[in-house]
Amino acid sequence: MAEAEPDLKLVKIRTFSGGTARLDAELAKNLLEAEGIHCILPGEISAEVIPVFDVPLLVCEEDAEQAEAILESYFQAPGPTLVE
Repeated sequence: MAEAEPDLKLVKIRTFSGGTARLDAELAKNLLEAEGIHCILPGEISAEVIPVFDVPLLVCEEDAEQAEAILESYFQAPGPTLVE
């Protein structure tokens, strides 16, 4: 008899909105997966077809704090400076 898998609890850590929601969500997903954190974008297809839909980013509950810190660090970092 096979062992039952534990219930996986997903939590929403961020919601992306607007015309760039899908692109921003994909960027966040790639950042997290590069750090070994698996995530799901359940609204991804809808946002691609109708770009006004929000795209939530879900991660496992035990990864939520680390994922939030990674995204906060990335999205709050100053952008490149143009040198003239």
